[in-house]
Amino acid sequence: MDNEKQLILENKKLSREIKRLKKDNEMLRIANEQASRTQAYIQKQHSRQLFYIAQLLRTSPYLEVLTDEKMITVMTSDAYYRYSSISREKIRQGVPVREALAEVLEPEALEKLIGKCERTLARQPVEPYFLRSTIHGEQIHWRITVSAMMMDDEVAGLNILFVDETDIVNAMEKAQAADRAKSNFVSNMSHEIRTPMNAINGMAEFILRDSRDEEARQHAAAIKSASNSLLAIINDILDFSKIENGRMEIIEAPCSLSSLINDVATMIQFRLQGRPVDLKLDIDENLPAVVYADEVRLKQVLINLLGNAVKFTSRGSITWKMSGKPLDEMRCRLFTEIRDTGIGIKEQDLDKIFSSFTQVDTKRNRTVEGTGLGLAISRRIVEMMGGKIRVESVYGEGTAFSYSIVCQVKDWSGIGHIEDKRRSFTVQPFRVTVSAKGAKALVVDDNEMNRTVTSGILRPYGIAVTAVAGGMEAIDAFMSEKYDIIFLDHMMPGMDGIETLQRIRQLPNGDNAVVVALTANVFSGAAEEYKAQGFQDFLAKPVDPQNMDEVLKKHLKPSLLQSFDTGNGLPETAGKKEKDVYRPKPAGALASSVREALAAGGISTEKGLHYCGGDWDLYKDLLYRFVQGAESRRKDLQSFFEAGDLNNYVILAHALKSASGTIGADALSELARKLEMAAKGNRIPFIVANHAEMMARYAEAEQCVASACGGSFPISEEQKTTEEEDILEFFPDKG
Repeated sequence: MDNEKQLILENKKLSREIKRLKKDNEMLRIANEQASRTQAYIQKQHSRQLFYIAQLLRTSPYLEVLTDEKMITVMTSDAYYRYSSISREKIRQGVPVREALAEVLEPEALEKLIGKCERTLARQPVEPYFLRSTIHGEQIHWRITVSAMMMDDEVAGLNILFVDETDIVNAMEKAQAADRAKSNFVSNMSHEIRTPMNAINGMAEFILRDSRDEEARQHAAAIKSASNSLLAIINDILDFSKIENGRMEIIEAPCSLSSLINDVATMIQFRLQGRPVDLKLDIDENLPAVVYADEVRLKQVLINLLGNAVKFTSRGSITWKMSGKPLDEMRCRLFTEIRDTGIGIKEQDLDKIFSSFTQVDTKRNRTVEGTGLGLAISRRIVEMMGGKIRVESVYGEGTAFSYSIVCQVKDWSGIGHIEDKRRSFTVQPFRVTVSAKGAKALVVDDNEMNRTVTSGILRPYGIAVTAVAGGMEAIDAFMSEKYDIIFLDHMMPGMDGIETLQRIRQLPNGDNAVVVALTANVFSGAAEEYKAQGFQDFLAKPVDPQNMDEVLKKHLKPSLLQSFDTGNGLPETAGKKEKDVYRPKPAGALASSVREALAAGGISTEKGLHYCGGDWDLYKDLLYRFVQGAESRRKDLQSFFEAGDLNNYVILAHALKSASGTIGADALSELARKLEMAAKGNRIPFIVANHAEMMARYAEAEQCVASACGGSFPISEEQKTTEEEDILEFFPDKG
């Protein structure tokens, strides 16, 4: 009985267990079905992801290579197979990336990419970069991005993306070429317009000078005024075009602040003649005497701001204030303010005045000439110099423009009282200290202008000069004549100065010849370097008369030298006829209109006349030679630039550096020097970036010289009747 009860209880337990197991089994079945559905969903999603990845790689326009952590290919975009002959199956099986991209990149470029891949695997940052390759004869510009594929915070592989940007690069190059063409067109058109305008200007000047008909003179004055206005507009448009195309450069060179202030003040006072407006100068006497700055552009800003004040001030005054503040041992901040008592500017117009081609309050100012570019150009130039122009104005009472720039200082000595300086701004000719009549000199230089300068500087000494253009001519001259001193240019085409010197030393009496190097490449230790080459001495171009005087006294035989009498600075003339004594033309005050015209082209007449020993005739001759053939030389420079002929480019840039420096065009000379050095060093990007600026400055200087000379080139000897008439012909305002 007990056993039966026990069995019943066991049976009940088993029944309950069976029910529980059935229930668990049902739950397992349901869970299994759910897992199967989840797995199927995951598999479906995985297949979808693989499908989308495959479609992405298939339809992607970019060449893309995916690798594992060992740089073995996993898959690629279909674009890859346009450039490589490797099969899809081989890529899926795995190919080292160096092999996979062997047909896409040249060996050097491929190794560069491998290096970037290795750095990416090492978790080092790698920036996208550009390179150019040639595939099947076609040149392609790639932008390449190498990025890491991460899994559980570990680098699982690489994604190497090649984007073909050939069309973009070509479009950019075309756009840049179009910009260059536009800039060249504007520059050429500016030159072509300037040429007839200068002729008009010159003819008008002739009428003003020669005509006795008052009505004709009035008409000529109107023509000249209109042509000058048109030239100013042309200059503004050309400058604006250069700024917009990034072609305007700030070329720093030593700049005398007193000379700059005098030049600009003279121009502005000339414009104010006959008007009840005073120009007041408030110039700090402690301003550094010489700073490194772009004198041409600095003058341009000052003339624009002061000229703007002249336009809008009918009575009262214009005050020009300049001061300086030392920043350290090498630099100084220059402050400038131009304040007028003119019509002023409305407050709502203050933000517009620096906009291009904009004039404010046009209803009131409709009679004022201008393109609306002057202030816009001035603002951009000041910004290029690291400064900013500010303006304050009270409508009906006046306006004040101010700006500051930082300059390196060459000479910290103060400029002194500016009015005293201005009164002393007459060119004082260098006074030679010895006579060497009877001495013979040979001048060797491939540049005619340089030969003229050196010969002209030697003229006051009474030295008989023979000038030749090259090394072989120098050797022939040396063999046929005995010279007391030889001035030999270092850099000449064909046989240069060093080779010429070596050939001369091999000739009879060549060891005893006194040979002085002429060079425009002045560097530290130049004297020792030239002496080591066999020269007795050297002179830097432009040749300074003081340095020439010292060289002659140092190297000519004492028996050839004759002291000057200390009373009048002329050679002792006992027993000599008047015609045997050289007296250079006196250098009086330079006519303001001539100074203004030359200064507009960045030419300092003070410096040019200094290099000529204050000799007007010589300076006039140099200006004539600078203009004569300038158009042909510019075409040659452009031709060599376009052809990539750096050897000939160096020679012409070197010649321009010397010629422009000699007449006082320092900024042009400095830019030519930089381009000469760049061409010697094969620095093509610098040449491309700055060549147009040099050509524009060259054309501008040429046209300003022609304009300053009133179209009077050339002048025959028959026209030169007397010294006074000759001076008046070149400087008509002196009459």
